[in-house]
Amino acid sequence: MFEPTPTSNRKRIAVIGAGPAGLVALKTLIATREYQDKRWEVIAFEQRTDIGGIWLPDPSPGDQPQTPLYNSLTTNLPHPIMAFRDFPFPHSTPLYPKASVVLQYLQDYVKGFHLHPYIRFSTYVTSIKPYSLGTTGVSWNIATKSYPPISNEEVTWTNVNTIVIANGRHGCPFYPSNIDNFDVWKGVGKVSHSMTYREPTSFRDKSVIVVGNGPSALDISPELVGIASRVYRSIRKSSTTSGITTRGQPQDEEAITICRPIREFGDVKEGVVVLDDGKILSGVDHVIFATGYDISTPFLGPPVVNEMPNRERAYPMPDNWLINSGQHLFPLTEHMILTPKHLPLGSFFVLGLPRPIVPFPFIEIQCHLVTAILSGKVEMDIEGENSAVHAMMEEMLRRFDNRSDLAAREWHRMDGERQFDYRVEIANLTDVDPNTMIPEWQRRVYARKLELRKAWKEIEKKGEDKRVTKDVGKGGEHEWVELMDRILEEIDKGEQNRGWTKTTD
Repeated sequence: MFEPTPTSNRKRIAVIGAGPAGLVALKTLIATREYQDKRWEVIAFEQRTDIGGIWLPDPSPGDQPQTPLYNSLTTNLPHPIMAFRDFPFPHSTPLYPKASVVLQYLQDYVKGFHLHPYIRFSTYVTSIKPYSLGTTGVSWNIATKSYPPISNEEVTWTNVNTIVIANGRHGCPFYPSNIDNFDVWKGVGKVSHSMTYREPTSFRDKSVIVVGNGPSALDISPELVGIASRVYRSIRKSSTTSGITTRGQPQDEEAITICRPIREFGDVKEGVVVLDDGKILSGVDHVIFATGYDISTPFLGPPVVNEMPNRERAYPMPDNWLINSGQHLFPLTEHMILTPKHLPLGSFFVLGLPRPIVPFPFIEIQCHLVTAILSGKVEMDIEGENSAVHAMMEEMLRRFDNRSDLAAREWHRMDGERQFDYRVEIANLTDVDPNTMIPEWQRRVYARKLELRKAWKEIEKKGEDKRVTKDVGKGGEHEWVELMDRILEEIDKGEQNRGWTKTTD
């Protein structure tokens, strides 16, 4: 049992969160020789009553739901690429499964690796503070309370050596700050964030603008068609041709009007919205901002990090170790390791900050680096790493004419091949095989993920999805790879309308 105060000289490791990141962190930590030899103790704190993070539905979402999960959500990546590398989805799973299937997958993961005993549920972390610092060790005090709160409950303090932050990136909605009269519209309920969206019927016969060009915006806007009286989608750059948006998603230009970014909210009663090109929209009933999320670490404060996001800085304040701009945490070696010169290596990790990524295997390889550092298999020149990270930020600021906000927004961005190169780099630092953890086919499939998803939707419309995936995966991962390659080959041949087959024999 993990006691609040140390009862031995064992290294004590706390994981914050029991969503996908926290689960793979737990699984990787307890698989080590150090844990098996009882040299480490491991605990995870989870605010909710069950595992799953954003994949766990919130039965009463309200204005501040615990997950952005909407009713119709399916994955936007094929499950063979998004699965943890040592735990595939069951055979015959739809290529793009519903959220409920992903939740069941995570529950099976917990059962398969016996993770439940390590998770303290319904436990809200109120603060994490460094207690003692030194060149040979560090101590952190974690303050927790029950969730939902219990009146007059006293804080419980837990002392640990290592913190692993795994609370995800989807807990604090981001709204643009440069729109005039935003607060007026939000105050009367005419503005919301996609985090609160669940299904389209509440927008029946309304004129709706969906702001954004990411997965949520591309899911929500077509779902409103036929229910809302009119649907706009506001994006920074519009390059639509033949009903295909900039992200390659099918859109009916007659049903969804692509428009420029919003500059100003006008008269509330008349529903006036002014775009940045001067065009005026009237009769707008509601605006849904599918504009992403701020990095949120409400349990941290000085000296670790500033308490509230500061969008005007790329570097920490003099008295803080990190800056949280909302879009980036800096400086972190390899986007995950806190290495101030007075803090021993392996004291503090943050998982899953880069985007857009394939999150499960990405965080999985990060966890291998966590255990390699904690076990002493990987050593780093902390001063050299800090210098390198700062030099990279200086270069990025030069690229963006010293615009700290733009540098912050781009700092954790890993478009295209970069995330796979990063995973290979991290694998090479550890004792895991890069070819196993990052097989070549993943790059190929990821590069064409939008085409593949569009083709899969066509397969579903024809009612052929269950037949196409029946028994696929029974013989191993290669069967899924072969299926995806066949679908892509059909796309290349222009044969989508000729029917889909499971084999080419």
